[in-house]
Amino acid sequence: MPFPPHRPRALAALVLGLCALPGGCETVRPPAAPEPVARSAEPVPPPAPPPPAAAPGRHATRLGPYVFYHDFDLDRDDPLLTALEALPDQVSRELRLPPANAVIQVFLFDTQDRYEKYMFAEKTGRYRHLPSRRAYFITEPRAGGGADELKVFTWMGDHLRTDLRHELTHALLNGVLKNVPLWLDEGLAGYFELPPSHDGVNGQHLDTLRRGPLHPDLARLERLEQVAQMQKPEYREAWAWVHYMLRGDPAARAVLLDYLQALRVKSNPGPLLPRLRDAVGDPDAALADHLSRLEFPRRK
Repeated sequence: MPFPPHRPRALAALVLGLCALPGGCETVRPPAAPEPVARSAEPVPPPAPPPPAAAPGRHATRLGPYVFYHDFDLDRDDPLLTALEALPDQVSRELRLPPANAVIQVFLFDTQDRYEKYMFAEKTGRYRHLPSRRAYFITEPRAGGGADELKVFTWMGDHLRTDLRHELTHALLNGVLKNVPLWLDEGLAGYFELPPSHDGVNGQHLDTLRRGPLHPDLARLERLEQVAQMQKPEYREAWAWVHYMLRGDPAARAVLLDYLQALRVKSNPGPLLPRLRDAVGDPDAALADHLSRLEFPRRK
């Protein structure tokens, strides 16, 4: 859910604003003849809001644990898509978690405009209460009961590979864990959103953190509960903690893996920071040292 893009929504907002004005969508015509003055009249009802945009669904393409819903031709053999088939094994192997059995629904919009109208339109957007993001993972109760439905929404933009890997990581984690704390959910998604050749290293995050000043605060991150509280600095720090624990110190890695196992059976096993302190002493210093030694991923 990171990286809010610049969105050309001014025209759409203007149109909606005009339609919201009394009579704003009416056609004004002069009366053919004088009409009697009414002593009272019923108020004119406001114009009906536009119908909500529809989600893609003309075609459905199954790919591993995912079902892609789309309204355009989709090449199932596209390398961008086939690479996603390996993501569940990568997540399970790296985090020592069982594979998710649930089907993950991916709603792939052909344009940014259609995506934004469906998701965020002021009056008709299905998820208009959420902050605007390029992509989302959302859990919804199943109509007939049972496990929640796992849904990913995004569009065919320039960041499609990264966005899909990020949101599908959320779905895979939430398919096997009772709960995933917000910071950890985003930190792990930021780690796995990169192709395996990067070894989890996000060059942009690393460059910004090295330029500093670096003031890590895992206790604060663990208190965050709302998506809107996660902005670029929080995404960077969450990624840094996850990368340090998975790639920096075997003792820290053991803490994270044990914590994930606890999340399989408990929705709230308590904060992770005290466990990390017991294992490594000074987590802030260990994180700074880890970031100083990381190599930037090579461009290919």
